[in-house]
Amino acid sequence: MSTIKTVAERAGVSLKTVSRVFSAPETVTEKTRARVLAAADALDFVPDQRAQAMRLGRSGVVGLLTDVMATTPCSIDIVRGVEAALEERRVSLVIGNLDNPSSSSTSILRSFRAGRVDGVIYAANYHREIEDFEPLHLPSVMVNCFTRDGAMPAVVPDEERGGHNVGVHLIELGHRRIAYLTLAPGIEATRLRQEGFVRAMREAGMVVPDPVAFAGQRFAGAFDPEEAFAAACRLLGRPDRPTAIFCGNDELAIQVYNAAIGLGLTIPDDLSVVGFDDHRLISTALRPLLTTVALPYVAMGRLAVDVLLDAESDRPDLQRVEARLVIRQSTGIAR
Repeated sequence: MSTIKTVAERAGVSLKTVSRVFSAPETVTEKTRARVLAAADALDFVPDQRAQAMRLGRSGVVGLLTDVMATTPCSIDIVRGVEAALEERRVSLVIGNLDNPSSSSTSILRSFRAGRVDGVIYAANYHREIEDFEPLHLPSVMVNCFTRDGAMPAVVPDEERGGHNVGVHLIELGHRRIAYLTLAPGIEATRLRQEGFVRAMREAGMVVPDPVAFAGQRFAGAFDPEEAFAAACRLLGRPDRPTAIFCGNDELAIQVYNAAIGLGLTIPDDLSVVGFDDHRLISTALRPLLTTVALPYVAMGRLAVDVLLDAESDRPDLQRVEARLVIRQSTGIAR
């Protein structure tokens, strides 16, 4: 069995140098570090992360409290981002799944504290305010959610900027009759995306239509495709039919495609469509390929780890991560 001693002997360095390569690599020259890592690989040596963490006064474990495990493939990317960032730091992850009926936040947090985790990341399945959130009594950060009083650092997508980017894109294509087909009116994403969308119109000197937004879903939670299809049909059946529709998510965009087909409209010649999420099972499967805004879930998960483990006092309490517009084939010049 390989040990730190056998690695040191093979690399021709001291035990202390091998230890520093794994615990503080920036203190070792690149040449020496490469020699030690090559020796470790040859000997199949795996450093004891628990022992290193104990020397630093840490457990080397972070807890993730989440309800995204059984939701969309998009939101699970938050977990992937957290895992990738922790792996780079050689920190382990323990996940507490709030979707598990046998678990509660209280029992999960009790197990986290018993395991002396270094901190907790709380990730929500959609962007929302968390009310009556119980103090975790551990270093913590929220992802895809926030508390109104800012009691806990939070990382969220920049929904407003995402909506603004959509508005700018459609206006640059010459569209003036543009509608926003929304998710449930009460959720944070709906409001912020509309604010950005309307800001783009005003910056272009346009008169903002009243109404500009039409509900594609009345309630938060499980998506109702029949309700979305009916809303899209009503919108496209108006005498002043829009030439472009900004959809609250990619699932709404599917129903706009279906309604357009039923009315004999061609995308993007007769109608431009933009989604939100960049759910690849939808955005790259639809024909034409869907122009949409990509939610930065992986980047949000990574940033949450930085906020939790890097004590930087100048970080804002609420950090927004850019949601970029992915232009594909479903938007075109207004006719």
